Amino acid sequence: MFYSYPYKKLRFPIQCVWLKLNGSWPLAETSTEKKSQPFYGNSFFATAYTTWAWYVIASVGITISYQTAFLLKNLSDIIITTENCCTTFMGVLNFVRLIHLRLNQRKFRKLIEHFSYEIWIPDSSKNNVAAECRKRMITFSIMTALLSCLIIMYCVLPLVEIFFGPEIDSQEKPFPYKMVFPYNPYNNWISYVLTYIFTSYAGICVVTTLFAEDTILGFFITYTCGQFRLLHEQIDKLFTGIVNPELAEEVQLERIKRVVQKHNNIIRFAKRLEDFFNPILLANLMISSVLICMVGFQIITGKNMFIGDYVKFIIYISSALSQLYVLCENGDALIKQSTQTAQVLYECQWEGSDRIEYLSYKPSSKRVRNHLSFMILCSQQPVRITAFKFSTLSLQSFTAILSTSISYFTLLRSVYFDDEKKLD
Repeated sequence: MFYSYPYKKLRFPIQCVWLKLNGSWPLAETSTEKKSQPFYGNSFFATAYTTWAWYVIASVGITISYQTAFLLKNLSDIIITTENCCTTFMGVLNFVRLIHLRLNQRKFRKLIEHFSYEIWIPDSSKNNVAAECRKRMITFSIMTALLSCLIIMYCVLPLVEIFFGPEIDSQEKPFPYKMVFPYNPYNNWISYVLTYIFTSYAGICVVTTLFAEDTILGFFITYTCGQFRLLHEQIDKLFTGIVNPELAEEVQLERIKRVVQKHNNIIRFAKRLEDFFNPILLANLMISSVLICMVGFQIITGKNMFIGDYVKFIIYISSALSQLYVLCENGDALIKQSTQTAQVLYECQWEGSDRIEYLSYKPSSKRVRNHLSFMILCSQQPVRITAFKFSTLSLQSFTAILSTSISYFTLLRSVYFDDEKKLD
């Protein structure tokens, strides 16, 4: 039922299982889809899976509406507003992600197919690049662990408060998030339990979609950087191992042709990757600065807060910062690897080398040098992932978002303390 990628040894990170559970993974292409009909055919499982995907989206949307109602009801209280904005904004961000993935199943499938054919580096490769790529993916496991702890705390802490805290009025039993319902969930215990499960699972879908989609984006970027490293190794060998000097120019031009083809394939994949993740990255970068600001504000100004809530907000800001940093660091690595290509081309001994005895060869011909000059010129343009061209995924963007968050925090803090002084 699920899309089966051409290269069988391709293994996606374990976090991607959640994209399948949440209904966001592309299904196998069917004959009806090939005819551009907007249905997945008559397969019962495909129809059930699509229905489940829309249920997940609807449950997240309904839960966000409950949170928004609470937010509007308590808009005058800055502490309650900022606390509720933390969960509401994260919900909105991942609601956008879920809809984007559902509406772009074909593009997602094509992206996976392109990755499988051109970018994936199997573990059996006779180089250490695959091992380096796997090592870089460890950072996404750390991010996943932090976000998993966060949603567990949101779902479990209210239960701890009910069973181990002071006695609570039946009409004030807590839920995972602050919400206002269009009905009374406290009528009976069945209504309360069902509402608790429904909103908890919506939160689980939000958080798992967040780390699963970020992980697959990082997975694609990491192996794209790995392909750039393999390209650099190929460039280093452009002028070595040529036995017959008379055929040197022909061999060099053929090697240059293969390098250009590989370079173009990598660039094409990066552009397709950017095109697919554009909306998600824009929403992520816009909301991240506000989220970090509000969580920091809760930690600094929270009064009479349950110790578990302090731990929850510390994990929240740690996971938000790690999620943003890991994405930006991977985008920055892609920029560095792509721009390094020009330097590698310049240092590939095209001018000849009589100084190193075992690598000695004659200078390349004018025709070869012209090709290299043009390749160097083209390689100076960095390959980057942007958020609809508004911002680039890089460490510079990370510091800019942190700077914006600190500015928001300072303004929010001054407004809060001014209000406190007036009340005093």
